[in-house]
Amino acid sequence: MMAPDLTITNHLLDLLGEVLCRSDGLEHAAYVLFGTSRIGQDPFDHGPRLRLLVKEVLPVLEEEITSADHQHISWSTKRFVELLARADRDGLQLGIAHSHPGGPSHFSSQDDRNEAELVRLAQNRNGDEAVMPSLLFVRGKLVAGRVWSTPAMVTDLSYARTIGGTWTTTFFTEPERCHAPALVRQELALGAGFTTQIGHLRVGVVGAGGTGSPLLQQLPRMGVKHITIFDPDRVEHSNLNRLYGATWQDAEEGVKKVEVAKREIERTGLGTKVMMFDSWIGSAECRDALKSMDLIFGCTDDHDGRLLLNRLAYYYLVPVIDVGLALRVTERYGISCLEADGRVTVVEPGSSCLVCRRIVNASVAAEEALRRTDPEEFERRKAEAYVRGEGNPSPAVISFTTSVATMAVEELIQRVNQFRGKESDVANRVRKFHLLEDFRPGAKKEPCRICGSDRVHGAGDVQPFLGRAG
Repeated sequence: MMAPDLTITNHLLDLLGEVLCRSDGLEHAAYVLFGTSRIGQDPFDHGPRLRLLVKEVLPVLEEEITSADHQHISWSTKRFVELLARADRDGLQLGIAHSHPGGPSHFSSQDDRNEAELVRLAQNRNGDEAVMPSLLFVRGKLVAGRVWSTPAMVTDLSYARTIGGTWTTTFFTEPERCHAPALVRQELALGAGFTTQIGHLRVGVVGAGGTGSPLLQQLPRMGVKHITIFDPDRVEHSNLNRLYGATWQDAEEGVKKVEVAKREIERTGLGTKVMMFDSWIGSAECRDALKSMDLIFGCTDDHDGRLLLNRLAYYYLVPVIDVGLALRVTERYGISCLEADGRVTVVEPGSSCLVCRRIVNASVAAEEALRRTDPEEFERRKAEAYVRGEGNPSPAVISFTTSVATMAVEELIQRVNQFRGKESDVANRVRKFHLLEDFRPGAKKEPCRICGSDRVHGAGDVQPFLGRAG
C-alpha cells in the first residue's frame, strides 16, 4: 500500500499556522476533520491509496487545556469524543494537529503515547475502519504528518499538497531528483524547484481532441512524469486539422484518440508514464484514476462531463483547469468575419464554479446524459422537440486550439511558480483573439451550494459518487 498523502487549502493551512504557532512560545493543538479518498487501484502503481482531505479546523480551546509549556500540551478529551460522533455521522475522520514551538521537527515519544490512546478512543467509538491523522507544525510550517490505523500501527504521510490560489507540494521525505537534460533551459527560467514540483504531479487530461492534443504535447516537455488521458472517441478525418501526431491512416482505421496521444508522448523518449481510459469519465472504471490526480485539465466539449469535473474539484480538492474555445463566423457590414473566444477557468475551493460562471448548462448536461444512457428515449424526446438535436459541427482551427491550450499551461506555471508575481492568479480568463484583448468575466453574485458553501469541500468519498444521482 502506498503511503497516505494530504491535501489542504491555503486558507486552512494558514489558519492552522495561526492557531498552533503563536507568539507565546507554548505548544498549541487543534482538532481537524478530514474527508477521505480511498483509492482501490492507483493507475500508475496499481495499489490502494489513502488521500486525506482537510475539511475543517477546530482549535483546542483555552478552557480545555489542563497544562502547556514550550515542550508539551495536555487537554481534556471530552470534546474529542463529541466530535467523533459528528465525524461518524458525516462520513469523516477526526484527527489532531499540534505544534513544537522550538522543534524538533518530528513526533516525540510522548506524542506517540498520547496519539495511540486517541486512536483507541476513535475505534472504540467509530469502529475499526476509523483512522486518526496527526499533523505537526514547527515555526508556522507543516513539517510532518502521519496516520494511525490501529493503536500499534502508524504510517507517515509521504507529502502534502496545498491548493487554492498557489499550488505547492511539501515533501516529508526527500523527493527523487534526476538530471533532466531536456529541461536545463526551462530551469534557467523557472528554477529547478519547478521541475521537482511539476515532475511529482499526476495530471489528468479529459479530452484528447482539439485543445487536449496540444496540451498533451506540452506537458511532457515541461517535465510532467505521470499523465492520464480520458477520451472515448476515435480519430476521424475531420479531426486531422487539429490532432497532433494523428495521421490519415489513423482516421481510416478509427484509432482511439487516447492511443494516438500516448504514442506521441512516448515517442519523445522523455520517460513520461501514460495511462489511458477510453471511457466516458462518469464510468465506474474511471473513478479511481480521477481521484488519484493532483490536477485535471478539462478539454471536453460536453456539459455533463464538465459538470462531473466541476464537482470533483470541490469534493476531492483536485483543481480543474477547464478549457473552452468558441469560433463563430458572423457578418458585419456585409463582410464575413471570424470571432474567436478562448477561455481558461480554474475550478477549486475559493473560486466560483463552472455553473456559477454560466459555462455549464445543467439542462444540456441532462440531455447529454439521457443520450448516453437511454438513446431510444433521447430520440423520442428529440422527435417531440423536448431536447435539442445534434446541430451542425463546430468550426475548428489548430492555431486557436493550440493557443488556448497554451493559456491553460501558463496558468499552471503561475500557480506553481508565480511568474506573474503573487496575487496574479486568474480564475477565469477569456481571450478574444479577433479583438487582441483578454477579459475576466465574473460569476453570479449568489454562489451555488457546490462552490459557495464549504459543506462539500473536501468531503471526499460519499454515496452516490460526488452526490450525483445516476
